[in-house]
Amino acid sequence: MRFLSRFSICGAVVAAALSCLSAPAAADELKVVRIGGLRADSMIRLYHAQRAGYLAKEGLKPEFTMLGSGPAVASAVVSGSVDVGYSAIVPGIFARANNQPYKMFMTMATETGEAGHQGTWIAVKGASAVKEPKDLAGKTVAINASGALCELLVRDHLAKAGVRFDAVKVVVLPFPQMQAALETGNADAACLTEPFFAAAKIAPNVKARAVAAGMIADMDAKTRIAQDGMFVREDWGKANKEVLRKLVKAVTQATDDFKKDPAAYRNQMVAEFKLKPEVANQIAIYFDFGDIAAQPRDVQPLITAMQRNGMLKADAKAEDFVMSLD
Repeated sequence: MRFLSRFSICGAVVAAALSCLSAPAAADELKVVRIGGLRADSMIRLYHAQRAGYLAKEGLKPEFTMLGSGPAVASAVVSGSVDVGYSAIVPGIFARANNQPYKMFMTMATETGEAGHQGTWIAVKGASAVKEPKDLAGKTVAINASGALCELLVRDHLAKAGVRFDAVKVVVLPFPQMQAALETGNADAACLTEPFFAAAKIAPNVKARAVAAGMIADMDAKTRIAQDGMFVREDWGKANKEVLRKLVKAVTQATDDFKKDPAAYRNQMVAEFKLKPEVANQIAIYFDFGDIAAQPRDVQPLITAMQRNGMLKADAKAEDFVMSLD
């Protein structure tokens, strides 16, 4: 019979304890975080963070719920139906401006004026007579929701072209229905995001092209503007800042993976959204926007654009909308 010394036993105990400390938490020890979001390309990084084990390593277990629009996400977060929400920024700004306890803590995508660094467009059929925003006067334009990103995009590009917003007929449609509306002529133009713009570009009966790009007109090539992000109810966020820091860390790891290997990102978009590879290959991918923790400076251009289009009160400030994780 082999006897272990008191010291070897202690060493084994210490080693086991250290191993437990470094190992990911068991499934039943993970903190559940209910995430409500939209079926949009930015969500791929959250799914990857889950599949790659980055969230579990941080002690988190996501439960995903898909919602229909940014305002619906804001409502779910404020009501407590979900803990964290993902959507475009504009609905969140509206929620905060209407005294809802709604805060942004993470930036999922950005836009600049640099070529290929936009993720939102006003699109028309390839054969359309509409060549630029001024040609939209008297036309029907589809947006995904009132008081959301598409409304700001259309308002700002029309204003730059000298066209009043009420000079166009606005219809509200979910993003998946935009392509059909263009094809049938029920809309002359549509606000599109990815992967819907990519699909519309290669659809034989649409062959969509952009007549305006970017959330706001005249974007500067060096100014980073937050396009979409993650949100929490203010009291929940303050009580769970460590959870939010862990979410940011896990999503940063997923972002780094895709920055190194864009093909993996396209493959996951094909798998998640059932896209054809040729559609995924149309999508511009850029993850070189730095720290994804929300910054007021990335939100302020949107607030300024909303104010000049009469969508937001003059006293709204980005600092009131962003939650610091320090």
